[in-house]
This record gives sequence, C-alpha cells and structure tokens, in this order.
Amino acid sequence: LPAMISDWRKLFGQDDLPFYIVSLPAFKHRSPSPVDADEWAETRESQALTVASVPNTCLAVTVDTGDPNTVHPTDKEPVGNRLAYCALALKYGQKIPYQGPSFTSVEPLSGTALRLHFAHAEGGLVVKGDKPEEFEIAGADHVWHWADAHVFGDTVIVSSSEVQDPKAARYAWQSNPAATLYNQAGLPAVPFRTDDWPLSTEAARAY
Repeated sequence: LPAMISDWRKLFGQDDLPFYIVSLPAFKHRSPSPVDADEWAETRESQALTVASVPNTCLAVTVDTGDPNTVHPTDKEPVGNRLAYCALALKYGQKIPYQGPSFTSVEPLSGTALRLHFAHAEGGLVVKGDKPEEFEIAGADHVWHWADAHVFGDTVIVSSSEVQDPKAARYAWQSNPAATLYNQAGLPAVPFRTDDWPLSTEAARAY
C-alpha cells in the first residue's frame, strides 16, 4: 500500500496527493473466544501502519459496520461520512473530529493489569453497550484471554484473573469483533495490538 501510494503520487505529479484509506469492516462470523491469528485483523493493522508512516493519509475506521455474510456490505453512509471527516479536517482545515480513539502506549500496573492510552479521545472515551468488550490480554506464554476492561477518562485498564503477569493487550482483533469503544464524536476506536509477536501473514509480507 505505501508503494502504491508513492507510485500514484509520482504518476499524478503530486507528492502530497491525499490518500484516505477505508479500514476493513466486520466480516465473517464472530469468534466467541480470543483469536491469535486472523488475516482480516492483520490487514487492518497494515492499513493503520500505512497511515502512521505515510504523510497526508487518513484512516476511516469501519469496524462497527459490515455484514458477516458478504465482503461488500450495503451500508455505505458511515464509510462516506468518515472519509469526508478526513478530507474536511486534513485538507480543508475544519476543526472537527476525524479519527476514533487510537492506541498510543501501554503502561504496566503492579504486574497484574495494563493501562492503555489513546489519542483522539478528547472529553473521554465512550463505551457502547453494557461494558467494554473485545479486549484481550496475554502473558509471556502468548495465550490470549478475554480481559475485564474499565474506562478511566482517555485510558482503559485491562486485567484477567487468568493472566497473573500480563505482557500484551489487543482490541477488536478478529474479523468480526464487537466494536464497543468510541470517542465523544461517535467514531469507533482503531483495532490494535500492543505486542510485536509474529503473525500469520508474517511470511507473506514483502517488507
């Protein structure tokens, strides 16, 4: 994706040509247990990494939309709106929220929990539903367990009775997660992981 962006900018003669990327929506049936390897989640991560590393790009997160039975969901309005927010904020200079909560750092707490910090969470994080879902944590054994998650301002604390010394956390790490974390503007959090453990697509990557 970064190579394609670079090539198109060169072909159009515009080094700063904006690229707004639609993060993959929900697809396939939801797993009731934490998923370690998932090509759909890993592709979302690659899209987010592109935006983090390539200037004048933006991510329109659509993980809270989609259809488990078709790769091309019919509900296009949220996609169009979120792409428009990117353009209005980054190209036309409007002071509007354009991105959902984005993971920035992880902080160990007393060896039993992790505190997750987020950008784009002005005014505090918002949970849709009864509680924050789709957070999972793992210890040094790399075995993932659903986490108890609690929102505190613009942070989330995650823990599990099954993981005594958590080393890593993930959120919405499957093809069709329950998207529960938002910001005050109603934009969904970007799926993420704090670990750098090998993924199922590792050998297929060209970089």
